[in-house]
Amino acid sequence: MNPGDLFGEMTCMSLYPRSATVRAETDCTMLEMLRNVLDIMQRNKNFRAQLEKSYRQRALDSHLRAVPVFAELTDEFIGSLRESVELIRYSPGQVICRQGEPADCFYLVRIGFVKVTQSHLGGEMVMAYLSRSEYFGETGLLREDVRTATCTALDHVELVRIGAHDFKRMLAEFPEVRRKLEVVEQERAQMNRERLSVLQNVPLDDFLTQGLMEAQSLLLLDLTSCTRCDACVRACADAHDGVTRLVREGLRFDHYLVATSCRQCLDPLCMVGCPVGSIRRRNSLEVIIEDWCIGCGLCAENCPYGNINIHPFNVMAEDPAAPGHKKAMVKQKATSCDLCTEYAEPSCVYACPHDAAHRVDPRKFFAGLLNQAPVTTKR
Repeated sequence: MNPGDLFGEMTCMSLYPRSATVRAETDCTMLEMLRNVLDIMQRNKNFRAQLEKSYRQRALDSHLRAVPVFAELTDEFIGSLRESVELIRYSPGQVICRQGEPADCFYLVRIGFVKVTQSHLGGEMVMAYLSRSEYFGETGLLREDVRTATCTALDHVELVRIGAHDFKRMLAEFPEVRRKLEVVEQERAQMNRERLSVLQNVPLDDFLTQGLMEAQSLLLLDLTSCTRCDACVRACADAHDGVTRLVREGLRFDHYLVATSCRQCLDPLCMVGCPVGSIRRRNSLEVIIEDWCIGCGLCAENCPYGNINIHPFNVMAEDPAAPGHKKAMVKQKATSCDLCTEYAEPSCVYACPHDAAHRVDPRKFFAGLLNQAPVTTKR
């Protein structure tokens, strides 16, 4: 940058953290303006137009280069997009596109979180939560069909909107980008099919009131058999570095205790807003927490059932005082039930001496009680 150039406007306008580090190459004199001063200056139409142009160019350049699937795009192609793409902002709750509408553009999430849902006879199901550097809208364009889902802004969202013409031009000029998008589209389609296999409408008020409709997997304790021996709790702790993932208390439904343990919800609110993307779904229904969790506690706050907890763990990490050396440190990390996927069955279920503990699909398990046919679920 040279004398007269403006920088820092992106974070003032988006309210998001700085996206780059700026250093002085020579002796510099800077004019620093607080955000409220920038807001006042934008009342001038010429200044606002210049600011919007700079913001749009920098946002597009930095964002397209930050999305791995677009690594092959050349500077020339990105330059050609500057005048045709749009930066669009949405307010919380505002619908971006609806299921069944013509697919006329492709979206990149630059700021905020987008909720993706599909409507079916059984109701509405959340398919994904998308955040910065993720994208949507490719399915309808690749198939030359209508939108397959409804996308809604969860908070203040800013999107890069690429029209169908530019999208098709990009695929034609960069076959590797097409290949990557097709792979992702196929993975998403398969994941959606798996999720639909568990969707079932349940009319029972109590079942809905307790949030059991949202659950894909419940840890149930049969109170007619349970002796409160805590073998399930100890087995869970033994399988997870001494930290149990369940609490032997919770809601009651019929003669079962719904233990405080992850339900693998259809609409996983715990995934909303994670600053490092460590709580997520892979190409399966299980909600997992990756090792790079920073222990901020947001997922625990978002979980409406209290099934996520923050625990300290002893780890070996880089010593800030001695680069190149490691020392034992305490790291905070969120924990929740991972269904013991590395074992044949959950440890808590295996260890119960009275066959009182069960991991079940609630719609299938309670089908008789709910006076409906059992649901066949492929997992």
